[in-house]
Amino acid sequence: MSTTPLPLDGEVHLYCLDLPQKSSELLRFGRILSARETKRAGLLKSDQAKNRYIAGRGVLREIVGGYLGTEPVDVRIATGEHGKPFLADCLQNLRFNLSHADDLLVLAVADCIEVGVDIEKVEADKPLHDMARFAFSRQEQEELLSLQASQQHAAAFYRCWVRKEACLKACGRGFSLPGSSFDVLPLNEAAALPCVCCDNTFWHVLDIDVPYNYCAALAVEVSSPDIQPPAPVRVTYRFSYL
Repeated sequence: MSTTPLPLDGEVHLYCLDLPQKSSELLRFGRILSARETKRAGLLKSDQAKNRYIAGRGVLREIVGGYLGTEPVDVRIATGEHGKPFLADCLQNLRFNLSHADDLLVLAVADCIEVGVDIEKVEADKPLHDMARFAFSRQEQEELLSLQASQQHAAAFYRCWVRKEACLKACGRGFSLPGSSFDVLPLNEAAALPCVCCDNTFWHVLDIDVPYNYCAALAVEVSSPDIQPPAPVRVTYRFSYL
């Protein structure tokens, strides 16, 4: 089988895809999942959630298998203590992270540097203030409260949330690390932020261009934090993997 070239140093391949929904595709993906993935899919209550999980894991296996030159069914994916997936028993230092909202999937792939992604649907009717008190720093909460218009507030909230969760997923801690322990500047609408320190590691944080009414961000480990300013990360968007 052909092998997908690995990302270059300081490069991230970012896949932005619609999850496959055809029955034939879901059947194909179901055949390549591990026993643990199959069990997890079976525990999901709705068919829609089950199909999205199967499609997401199937796409992940096909893309990662392409980099490894391995059949998707043979890709061994383990999970860290706080849920971050990684390659088990693999000599290559391929790192990846994925997220999906509805039928949209984002997947980041890098070589030797940690990555994290998050995508969310913007839903202004959720209890955003309560969620901010749980996950955001005092400064971030004050910035959000300074916004009067509800649409501005929702946009800033989700911008902050996905940036923060991308960092928490990249470092592998998730919300076991308090979201209030670092700032991601919710009112800063620049596509790339100054480096963010999360879990004693510096991260490039970049907003991802996704369809209207969704919000997404990418966190990439700064490979040489002693070099100032750090070299910018290069993101190569991919809208197909076949």
